[in-house]
Amino acid sequence: MSDVDDEPQVEDLATAVTATGKLVSVISPEGHPRSVDASAVTSYNFRQPGFLSQKDTTQLAALHQKYVASLVAKLATFLRMDISCEKKSVRCSSLPFKTFKTFCDNVQQPTHLSVFQISGLDGAGVLEVRPKTSVAISNRLLGGQGVVTEAERNPTEIEIALLDDVVMMILREWCSMFERTPALTPTIVGHETGTRFLQIAADDTPCFVFRADINIGPLKEQLQIGVPFSLMDGITHETGLGGKTTPEIKQKPLHWRSPYAAIEVPIIAEWEIREITLGEAAAIAPGDLIQVPQDLIDQTRLKVSETEEFFGTIGVEEGRLAVHLNERITKE
Repeated sequence: MSDVDDEPQVEDLATAVTATGKLVSVISPEGHPRSVDASAVTSYNFRQPGFLSQKDTTQLAALHQKYVASLVAKLATFLRMDISCEKKSVRCSSLPFKTFKTFCDNVQQPTHLSVFQISGLDGAGVLEVRPKTSVAISNRLLGGQGVVTEAERNPTEIEIALLDDVVMMILREWCSMFERTPALTPTIVGHETGTRFLQIAADDTPCFVFRADINIGPLKEQLQIGVPFSLMDGITHETGLGGKTTPEIKQKPLHWRSPYAAIEVPIIAEWEIREITLGEAAAIAPGDLIQVPQDLIDQTRLKVSETEEFFGTIGVEEGRLAVHLNERITKE
């Protein structure tokens, strides 16, 4: 698919993806039809505008690392609790194929979603705070220990009203990292308990997603923000990204030495599923099932010579397992 401006080819590609049981017929990059597993195919609207550049993506990743560090400190002071976040859990995804439908499919339900808008910008975003985290924060604001003892449930209306103060703190801190004048001002416009009736963008709209695992006392759950292209484009292009231009650093040219070509380097693809106790590990036996997160395929870690280098997406290419490299792992 070398010429995306050729209208008939784009239409042919869109109509070529037809379900045939568990396999679908697609056109390969070389222009040959072939059948692949249906789960490996994602629909995409080629008429959508281009998304973030590589430079913008790199800057956003660096900004969100600083954002999480600042947010954790403010939340710990506000709630007077032990709150932390591992840097390796901070993820930013801005690929065009990360559509709003993909974001909705990866949201565990039921959950607590806060829909927000930013003054002066088009569109709306969504912030997910998992129910246990929501109830724990509300419990702490009411004078409790911030520990959830009952089964997972959605917060009540009173708890949602209390939680909105913390949600606004999270959103204001997120907006402030862009250092705009006048400052970006978020506003909460609604709440949802699932994505079924979440109508803030079309299913095929490219979407920027930020995720981080926040530890609030003994509780560890994911916090994520999903922002459609229309809103993120206003932040990164109309107002500029980060407020400051970053001078380009000239790198020394690399010189390849021919003896290196014969050196074999092991490549390992792996996932970090979850931590278990030693007792649970000892009880594992052949035939047991271990549950994994739904979006685990997007969290593949690629090791080159025992060193983690890339985040990628695992899939199948021409009958073989393959990993699409999404971004380089930031070294501390």
